[in-house]
Amino acid sequence: MKKRIACTLLSTLLVGLLLTSCGSGGKTGGNVTESGYPTMELIVSAIDSHDKTSAHEIEIFTDLVTERSGGAITFKVFYDNLLGKATDNLNTLSSGIADLGTVCTLYTPSNLPLSQITYCIPFAPSDPAMAAELMYKVAEEYPEFYEEYEKNNVVCLGWKGNEPYKLYSKAPITDLSQMAGMKLTLGGVYYIPWFQSIDAVPVNAPAADLYQTIKTGVASGSFVYDSIYCNYKLYEVEDYCLEVGLGARNNNVLCFNKDMWDSFDEKTQQLFQECADEAMAQFQEWQQDEMDGWVQEMLDNGVTFNTLSDELKEEWAETALAYQDTLQMWIDEVTALGYDGAGIMSAYLKAGEELGYEWHFDTTPYIQ
Repeated sequence: MKKRIACTLLSTLLVGLLLTSCGSGGKTGGNVTESGYPTMELIVSAIDSHDKTSAHEIEIFTDLVTERSGGAITFKVFYDNLLGKATDNLNTLSSGIADLGTVCTLYTPSNLPLSQITYCIPFAPSDPAMAAELMYKVAEEYPEFYEEYEKNNVVCLGWKGNEPYKLYSKAPITDLSQMAGMKLTLGGVYYIPWFQSIDAVPVNAPAADLYQTIKTGVASGSFVYDSIYCNYKLYEVEDYCLEVGLGARNNNVLCFNKDMWDSFDEKTQQLFQECADEAMAQFQEWQQDEMDGWVQEMLDNGVTFNTLSDELKEEWAETALAYQDTLQMWIDEVTALGYDGAGIMSAYLKAGEELGYEWHFDTTPYIQ
């Protein structure tokens, strides 16, 4: 699961000049402390607050590094998108505005095409830890997953799995036929055709507008996370939750600016990588506690839960892939870019099976 450590070193002077020209606030003192690590303060760009799932791994990681370095390495963290929009955080890191931060792969389909594999497969594992493990396993076999980050002048330190989406509604849903003609707030290149395949009607609405969108009847259901549902108190306007099981995804990636990374000696790189691995593991445990808390909050507010049966998942998956084969679409797109799309997809599906997951569609056409 561990990312291979890059060993290429650049001149500290050249890196300092580059970071200055890019506006980075990261400062490396160059003085090696008793701990064996150089003193430095690094700038961090987080895409949410420290206590939210989109950014909490940042807090865990930075605390670990500062502790393990004996206080030599510290961080100045800018939470809540203060260094730029979440949708542009890859550029914030690649340009050197920040040294370290979170990249949301949902916002970077053209820059990180391989990483979009996490979104294109319906009814993937709902366990966020397994969603992350899938990325680690396929990247171990295909290092191109790491290389596509380096092409964007960032280094990927680790993937994390995010909580699965669920379907919330004003009226109970227990069957696919009930979604025909139903207006649902949802987005995404792949989610939209999956719902369109069963005749649901997509409605676009940002998270901040979901409450009014549902309350006023513009839509009668929303396809979002438990965290969003609870944060915006959507249980006041939607009483039912259908656990559809479409899967958890690897949305967010912990990344370093590559120029800064290459300026570190191997010992410092090793520290960062070890802390990243540990931070991701701790994050998954923390997130599970948060997920349990959101479910309890929903129950406390009278939400009724239903779970889509395995039979209906298989029926929906077959219908969705007949409507638009999103797996083949991804394969074709990355193959056109020079990657072994079919081989990677096969490895991804096999990795899921090795982890004990049973896919809800016929994988035979995609397994090599």
